Amino acid sequence: MAKFRPPAEYDPYRRPEDHARLEYGRLLWKVPRVRRRLLEHWTDPRHPWRDRFLRTWRPLVERLLAADPESDEELDRELRQAGHSLRMVMREIPPVFGGFY
Repeated sequence: MAKFRPPAEYDPYRRPEDHARLEYGRLLWKVPRVRRRLLEHWTDPRHPWRDRFLRTWRPLVERLLAADPESDEELDRELRQAGHSLRMVMREIPPVFGGFY
């Protein structure tokens, strides 16, 4: 797997947990059964991020997790044109927690 190299313009904001969420999210996303389970978990009414995920972030998070890591800089440019950024979408990947996963 290619190592994620964030563009220099947001290096001051790098958070290891954001990059870990992206790296592990992409690994899990490749397995269809796990991808379905993640989506079930993130859209479960008990998940605290459910509403914001469904209302705003689901298409962007799915696009990011499915993207080739080698195209992250290009994806970041496209997201910025739409008023977002790669870093912003990374931070919106919902966590997995609780006894209902």
